[in-house]
Amino acid sequence: MSLEQLNEQDILDGLFETAANLPEEAVFIGRLGLRITLRGLTSSKVDSIRERCTIRKTTKGQVTEKIDSELFNAALIKEATASLEVVKKLEDGGEQSVKLSGWGDDRLISRLKLSGGEEAVRRMLLAGELDAVGDKVLELSGFGVDIDDVKN
Repeated sequence: MSLEQLNEQDILDGLFETAANLPEEAVFIGRLGLRITLRGLTSSKVDSIRERCTIRKTTKGQVTEKIDSELFNAALIKEATASLEVVKKLEDGGEQSVKLSGWGDDRLISRLKLSGGEEAVRRMLLAGELDAVGDKVLELSGFGVDIDDVKN
């Protein structure tokens, strides 16, 4: 049995390739027949979204910050969506689908008279779905990883 020997450059190339390929996972919202392929986000992208969704209020010289969680989850979902399709199950067990270009697809926006993709996410998903899919995006982005997972 011969073991392939990797040189230093091959090992580093593998590291950079892995870092560039963000994890993806498909979720299915049965109520809507919607298959969403989500991609993990970088820390800078999550920080940027968090900053945009933070409401600052000054009261008696004290600044308080609060994240609008609905807007935060909607922005995460919109940004992390790699593909979006509406799936209709057929009687013969097969399925037929329509691929959308994302949450900002003109067919969604114009039909529902929305301002953009984030509003489409907020309008179409129920509160619990919004939280669950937002949590999935954060999970794919590396949040909630245990130290034991990192060690292995």
